[in-house]
Amino acid sequence: MERQPKLSSKRILFAALVLLAVFGITLNWFHLTPGSCYSKGMAIGASVCHQLPTHSYIRDDIQFPLCARCSGLYLGCFIGFLYYLTQGKKAGLPAKGYLILLGVLTLAWGGDGTNSFMSDILNRPFLYTTNNITRLVTGFGMGLVLSTALITLFNLTIWKAPLKQPLLFSPWQVGAYAGASALMGLLLVFSGATIFLSLAGIAILMVVLVISLLYTVFWVIVTRHENSFEQPIQLWLFMLAGFATAVLQITLMTGLRAWLLG
Repeated sequence: MERQPKLSSKRILFAALVLLAVFGITLNWFHLTPGSCYSKGMAIGASVCHQLPTHSYIRDDIQFPLCARCSGLYLGCFIGFLYYLTQGKKAGLPAKGYLILLGVLTLAWGGDGTNSFMSDILNRPFLYTTNNITRLVTGFGMGLVLSTALITLFNLTIWKAPLKQPLLFSPWQVGAYAGASALMGLLLVFSGATIFLSLAGIAILMVVLVISLLYTVFWVIVTRHENSFEQPIQLWLFMLAGFATAVLQITLMTGLRAWLLG
C-alpha cells in the first residue's frame, strides 16, 4: 500500500499560524465593533466607503452601509461573481471591443466620482449635477469591471492549467448583466425594509469577499505557489490567510477613520 506523503513541519507551522491569526483577528474585530449586526455592517462599510448620508440610500431611517456608488459597485460584483463562478478556470483577455467597454465604464465611474467630489467642494455643480442615480448606475458599471478583472486575475494566478478563453465574450453577457443590475437597482431604490437590509447584507459580504480574494492572490504570489492548484479545496489555507488579512485591513481602516473623525 502506497504511503501518503507527510505534511512538512513548515507547512504545519504555517497552517497553525494562519488559523491562530484568523481566530485572533476576527475575535478582536468583533470586540472592537458595535454589538448589532447592522452596526458591524456599517463598520465594514466604513473601511471602504465615506458613507455620507446625502450620497446614500436610506429606508425607514436605516442607512445603507455603503454610498450609492459603492452600493452599485459591490452589488454589481455580486452579479458578476455569480455568473463567472459558472465559467470554470477561464483567464483569457477579453476581445478589444470588451476592453474598450470596460475602459469606458471605468472612466464613467471615475468621472462621476470626480464630478461629485468637486461639486461638494464648490457647493455647486461642477460639470453636471450628480445624484444617487448616476452614482448607482456608474457603480454597477464598475461592478462589471471589477468582477471581470478580479476573477480573471484569480484564475490566471491560482490554477495549474487556466483556460485561455475570456470570461467576458458575448453581448448577451453584457445585456444580462445590465438587466440584472437594473432589477437589483430598482429593488434597492424602491423595496421595503426587508429587501433593503438583505441587499445591505449582500453588499457587505461582497466587501469582505473582494478584499479576501485580493489578499488570497497576494499570499499565493508571496509564497511562490502560483499556478499550482487543481481543486478549490487545495486553496483553503491561502483563503484563510486572505480572509485574516482582509479582516485586519478592515479593522485598521475602521480604527483610522474613527481616529480621524474623533
